[in-house]
Amino acid sequence: MTRIYVAVGSVMGTAKAVAKAVEAQLTKQGFDCVLPDQASVAEWQSQTFDGLLVITSTTGRGEIPNNLLPFYVELGDVMPLMPNVIAGVIALGDSSYDDTFCGAGALMEERLRELQAQLPVPRVTIDATETITPDADALYWLAEWQATLR
Repeated sequence: MTRIYVAVGSVMGTAKAVAKAVEAQLTKQGFDCVLPDQASVAEWQSQTFDGLLVITSTTGRGEIPNNLLPFYVELGDVMPLMPNVIAGVIALGDSSYDDTFCGAGALMEERLRELQAQLPVPRVTIDATETITPDADALYWLAEWQATLR
């Protein structure tokens, strides 16, 4: 069974809601998902995962939310190379903040590239000014991403 670790960075709860929708969809299709309240590299490394999904909103000036920041920093400190891991990033933001739109997702994607993770599908950016259904938008992207796992 394909195992997916889902790391979430959420400020207002939207990214967490998207993560729950993603988890439900993947589980329905036979994937085993781990969606912790707080992502950690130790948990990630203590088990075998085939995929890593990062679902994050953006805060401040394009920054990673506080509940995902320790995971991001720890990835940089520990530098666990992941050449056999298929990763993906779902980034949520508000395009009225031009310079920082989905900045947290861009930072996470860059970090995953540094760690040599496979990113077969470019991150999806979900704009709060254009959609009222971010979970549906994420599931559309997810179908393409999960096809790379099989």
